[in-house]
Amino acid sequence: MTANEDFFREKRAAAVFKHGILRRYPVIFASKAGSRVEDRRVVFVDGYAGRGRYEDGSPGSPLLLVQAAEFVTKFRNVTGIFVEKNPQHYARLERLLAEEARGLNFETLQGDLGERLPEVLSKARDAALFVFLDPFGTALAHEELIRILHRKGPPTEVLLHFSVSAVARLGSAVKQMHAHVSLPPEDEKKIDRLNRFLGGDWWQTYFAQVDGAEDLGTATSAALAVCDQYRKIIKDETAYDSVSMPVRPHPDNQPRYVLVLFTGHVEGKWYFADALGKAGMDWHEAWRNDVVTRRRRKQEALGQGALFEMETEPPVFDRDRYRKTEEPKWIAAIEENLRELLAAYGTFRMADHVAEVYGTTLGSAWIPHVRKAAQNLHETGLIGDIGKDKRLHLDAIVPITPS
Repeated sequence: MTANEDFFREKRAAAVFKHGILRRYPVIFASKAGSRVEDRRVVFVDGYAGRGRYEDGSPGSPLLLVQAAEFVTKFRNVTGIFVEKNPQHYARLERLLAEEARGLNFETLQGDLGERLPEVLSKARDAALFVFLDPFGTALAHEELIRILHRKGPPTEVLLHFSVSAVARLGSAVKQMHAHVSLPPEDEKKIDRLNRFLGGDWWQTYFAQVDGAEDLGTATSAALAVCDQYRKIIKDETAYDSVSMPVRPHPDNQPRYVLVLFTGHVEGKWYFADALGKAGMDWHEAWRNDVVTRRRRKQEALGQGALFEMETEPPVFDRDRYRKTEEPKWIAAIEENLRELLAAYGTFRMADHVAEVYGTTLGSAWIPHVRKAAQNLHETGLIGDIGKDKRLHLDAIVPITPS
């Protein structure tokens, strides 16, 4: 079984986080960005759509985008474009969407996204465009992503799955290559694809200190640094800013990938951070379920039954209890972040400093926690009244000068 096929057997915690975003953020994008288009037209593109559903019955990214389209169908004109290269996966996807997306505008395209990109962009002309790039390995070539972000007209955003594990594995091979050690042809092809994705071989210098394939920690840190530099390069070339979130299968694991939203508007960053926090709750529940599932499978493989239930098995995740325990910590951390922003800038807008506002709570907290932190600072006399409307992120946070 290939890694691609194994992926669709069941949805693991890292995928749950990603799909938690797809359940929420495209709805916000359609609502906000679609309001700026004359005919309220929005296009969702899934560039690596896959089969559409996992073998355990849970929805994949195409169905999640269909559900988002259904949610806004009364006030937005949404079209879905789903691209898949694998013929078998494409056939299953086409059948699934024919059954599940009745009454919605959608189109399936078979082939490589890079090759179909001119057609996709033509179909999305004059529409607000949300593109989801979730490949096995690397995504579009650098110049193709730039082409998407440089298109003229209504708002465009790209949500990219940046594979930390793939970059780390290839980075481990780079040192061998530079030492003139022959690499397997498949690794050479993958490195070439990574060069095209990142826009050159500049990333290879980040792996100079990686000591072979077993140096996973250093390789992962280098891959995360490559992701940060990649985001800076995209911003320099397109003026599109980004918000990024490393995603792990388990809190004790290295990040497997980074979710990166490229957006040209501060509201994109603000509402994406809100979606990250809510998806984080889904992830906390999922990784605990993963631990239980793996332990039970191990017991079954060893022929052990209920008599040998492990005493350390995590309890059922209680969302209300978790929030009650963690929310005060999130709010306190955000309060401290806001104090630091006040010291650095005086008056500022939260929308211009989303990553700094959330800090370590990004992927855990969401907008009500930020509002509560700001309200606490107002009640202690540090800032002016923040009001009660939805413009918290756009209105200036003004320090109160002692009289």
